[in-house]
Amino acid sequence: MDRRKFLSLSGLSLAAAAVPGGSAAAAWSDATCSAALAVSPPRWPGHKPGRVYLGLTSPDLAASLGRTGPVGAQRSFFRWSDASKEDATIKQDHAANRLPWVSYKPPQGPNFDWTLIGIGAFDSDIRARARRYASYSRPLISTFHHEPTDDGGLGPAFAAAYIRQYDVMKDETGLANVAFVPTFSDWIFNPRDPDGQPEDYLTPGVLSRMPFLGIDVYQEAGGERFGERLERVLGWLGDHGVARPMVGVGETGCCLAQSPQPERWFTAGWRWAVNNTDKVGIVSYYDSTLNSAAGHDWRLTETRAKLRAYKDALASPIACRL
Repeated sequence: MDRRKFLSLSGLSLAAAAVPGGSAAAAWSDATCSAALAVSPPRWPGHKPGRVYLGLTSPDLAASLGRTGPVGAQRSFFRWSDASKEDATIKQDHAANRLPWVSYKPPQGPNFDWTLIGIGAFDSDIRARARRYASYSRPLISTFHHEPTDDGGLGPAFAAAYIRQYDVMKDETGLANVAFVPTFSDWIFNPRDPDGQPEDYLTPGVLSRMPFLGIDVYQEAGGERFGERLERVLGWLGDHGVARPMVGVGETGCCLAQSPQPERWFTAGWRWAVNNTDKVGIVSYYDSTLNSAAGHDWRLTETRAKLRAYKDALASPIACRL
């Protein structure tokens, strides 16, 4: 089930995630963020230690940017065959000093048999993708089949497909400017998920290759905070042998269907990111209602306070652009 749709079906009680000691629209001073600005070597292509890219996904990017101003990243979605569209989007992002985070589905749609990729049937396509990525002078993040658990298929087959693509692209070009990351809903790491089996997908071979783990994390009616949920994921990664694990948030969103002041949940999440730049390097907001349950409006325009909270975060000295 799509994660955004699942959230509307949760039977948990409604509770707002209040921000301790402050309003939803926080003022991000240098004093607040100074500890996070300690410099260390980049961990992946495009990574800016001590900083966090704050971006968004939108079906109308120009309209969203007209409200928010320039952002640090764009998450965008494509079919396997959308090379020209993906190429144009990446170039537009680079020209606007945005870090592109592109996601693409398998060759014949989301229900495609991953096994065929894992055994090398699509190596020529993969090598072509690698060469295209290598042609860019600036970095990008790429994800194959985001949230794969929503579409069926066996975890080991997904892992084999990820490993095959990583290894073929690495062999072709070295992946010098590409962070090739798997991306999952945080729900599969939640003990309340009866079907959550991240170890089936995130095998040792995947964990040893990925530069960080992409995570989609939306506000829930129960009020569990962004940081609590990401710490659970980071703990799982550490328990499975990943040294100094990092995550990147590919999708996040809050809405009135989950709490009367959803902007507080977002602001608390951004504060966690500000204080944990060694654990997260990018956060992208889902400024859309696509694939969402009725009544769940994740868009920043749902309330003035949501848009203000996002713009306050963009003004933080921790928020960065490419």
